[in-house]
Amino acid sequence: MRILLTLPALNSGGVESHIFDLSRALKKAGHHVVVVSTGGEKVDALRDAGVIHYQREVKRKSLLTAIPAIWKLKEIIREEGIQVVHAHSRVPAWISYFATKTLDVPFITTAHSQYSIHLGSSIMAKGEKVIVVSDGVAQHLQEGFDLASERMVQISPGIDIEMFKEADSCREEIRNKLDISEDELVIGNVARLTEVKGHQYLLKALAILLDKLEAELAQPIRLLIVGDGSKREELEELARELGIEENVIFTGVREDIPEVLSAMDIFVLSSISEGLGLSVLEAMAAHKPVVMTKSGGLAEQITDGKEALLAEVKDETDLAEKIYQLYQQKNARKKIADEGNGFVIREFSINRMVEEICYFYQSLINK
Repeated sequence: MRILLTLPALNSGGVESHIFDLSRALKKAGHHVVVVSTGGEKVDALRDAGVIHYQREVKRKSLLTAIPAIWKLKEIIREEGIQVVHAHSRVPAWISYFATKTLDVPFITTAHSQYSIHLGSSIMAKGEKVIVVSDGVAQHLQEGFDLASERMVQISPGIDIEMFKEADSCREEIRNKLDISEDELVIGNVARLTEVKGHQYLLKALAILLDKLEAELAQPIRLLIVGDGSKREELEELARELGIEENVIFTGVREDIPEVLSAMDIFVLSSISEGLGLSVLEAMAAHKPVVMTKSGGLAEQITDGKEALLAEVKDETDLAEKIYQLYQQKNARKKIADEGNGFVIREFSINRMVEEICYFYQSLINK
């Protein structure tokens, strides 16, 4: 098959990592894969894997750039003999939608999260078929955009588990680079620093936890926040206001996520809203115990206390209590890490994802 994937950019983030893994896996399976984006840090590695990349302006919300981008994308579709166009974000989805309008090429979208209900977001429900990553996203599209259930196909993302298997061998090196001693317990989070990721609740939970442990001869704690975004300055200021800035490390964007995960002892997702929660899957693949809020598709599938501990959304007290449980109980950390790792291997392998997506692509092409 000849497949074209579009997204805004190839930098760090859940969607970007998904496309990076998917395109390489499709190429490895013998397909002709083309990715169109505005470029980014992952482009060279993508090309090294044999995936074709075109750098085009498919990110800006402007008619001045969108109209020429539509014609350029149409040229790529023709030149590469593309059989299916698969969009993964709103602006590139609009461009892909109009580019395929006069071509006999199916246009599909993947809804990775719950979008604001307005005209701009409606494009994610306009695919000939729409891939959804969870039941929650499917319900959101039905209620918000009147998308019929028969036009949706649920395919969960897959994780390249092999990338995380040997990461722990880098633990000491990464901790040394981040100036973290081996006797410190590290709580970690990997996410964009935006409102929806709920970092403010994680910082407040850390402050509660440190107050709780102040009277104890307790193991020292550090919080590792991996990622960047519009809320960074605000979150750094909040850490100072809470008096916990010495316990928090903001790393910015990192490309070595498996290695950074190896430095952590407990992974925490504090999101207010999630489509699925790809960073949790990566943490589980790296054999880390997880505390996460009851948001997104993963929370629907996880048994509280088995594959992870679940905390209430926007509740720093509950989040602190769940982290404290794992802080106290090393055996519980291992048990939950084992269960989470098994869960990812069973349900979220990249081979399973590629098999399902290829079957889906082929059904559209045949039709």
